[in-house]
Amino acid sequence: MTITTLKAAPHLLKATIELIEKSFHYEKPNCFAVDFAPLMNERNFHNCFIMIDEKENVIAHVGVCERKILGIPVAMLGGIAVDESHRGEGHFQELFQDVLAEKRNDVALFMLWSDQEKLYKKHGFYLCGTQIEIAKNGSNKEFIKSKLSVLNPSQFKQIQNLYEKSFGNLYTTIKRSPNDWQEIMAIHSTDLYLKENSGIITDYFLTNKGQDLTDIIFEYGTSGEMKDLVKKIASYGNVWLGANLLNDGEAQLQFFMAPGDTKLFALFIGLYTDEKILIREMNSMKQEVYFYFNDELLSLDTEEFLRGVIGPEVFEELGELKPIFVSGLDSI
Repeated sequence: MTITTLKAAPHLLKATIELIEKSFHYEKPNCFAVDFAPLMNERNFHNCFIMIDEKENVIAHVGVCERKILGIPVAMLGGIAVDESHRGEGHFQELFQDVLAEKRNDVALFMLWSDQEKLYKKHGFYLCGTQIEIAKNGSNKEFIKSKLSVLNPSQFKQIQNLYEKSFGNLYTTIKRSPNDWQEIMAIHSTDLYLKENSGIITDYFLTNKGQDLTDIIFEYGTSGEMKDLVKKIASYGNVWLGANLLNDGEAQLQFFMAPGDTKLFALFIGLYTDEKILIREMNSMKQEVYFYFNDELLSLDTEEFLRGVIGPEVFEELGELKPIFVSGLDSI
């Protein structure tokens, strides 16, 4: 078996997509390459890692999207698939560990979304983060349905500003570059709903992503009060929040997370906690974190540390932190 990338073997893109869609039980007309356009974009082929046999059959795939949170590089993993006829042969572990080793020195942390807790815990990934789901209710019909791809330049800029000043102000989240925004526009399977006043977009939200996140509202922005917006948009679907704005809804764990480079991870935690927590050392073998908190040197296992800082069981002594929350447009 050989590990390579789609950049080195672009002719294997179709076979890679077919492997992923078969593994995720995709149904027509849904298309993984559309739902996760930033991941499968040609500019990201160097981050689409594949394992192939001597006949160039694609056996496994692990994709990476590199983004920034708080100005620090992070890696999101997705499109993780292994050919069903080769499962149980150790190929996933070999490819996954190769990808982690390739990216570990460049990022503060890794994030992924999956229901395979037992599998990823073996690789140092732990469920953490807080996600609140507000159930669909009400009958508000103020919003106009559209698509990001049909917005004119002025409207697109207004959506960007609302994201940065509203969603990005409420949460610690992905900082989108101009290229990131362009790649997001290619996710044609996502529905945009917006409201205007005198030709200016005052509110928006995003829902659906093909076969992923059906009837889930995962990103939203407003020039007004966020609580008021959430109440209105809940009539269109279940709303995912990173903070319990309405003191309602069911709390869930949000994502799997694993530390990357020790120095970058320490820098990230210091920035996120306003230097209330300063990491001194991390033991990857024992999965322990040694850190200063209130001038006291403490140690916790990595899972407990992540849940105490990132959530959901945030240490009370940290006070109010701006919760980490990733939009469904960015998550892979």
